[in-house]
Amino acid sequence: MQPQRKLNKSRRVKRKEADLMGFKLIINNQGQFITELKTYPMDKIPLHFKKENAGVITAMLRECKINFTDLHDDLEKVAKNVFYS
Repeated sequence: MQPQRKLNKSRRVKRKEADLMGFKLIINNQGQFITELKTYPMDKIPLHFKKENAGVITAMLRECKINFTDLHDDLEKVAKNVFYS
């Protein structure tokens, strides 16, 4: 029997990419359309990113959220026009 490996939790992994925002358009098995918006937590940005990048990332996420909200509203109008016409 091999000895169990200890996990080194104090060591941080430096990642090369981060998903900051995501938008999904989903259709379920009842034919309903669902939009899903995933956003990186704003309070975690200064903790995980360099100071010179944190302001730009925050501004980009704010703009994306506005645009994705507008996209959600537009898709809702399209769905209502198609299904209720």
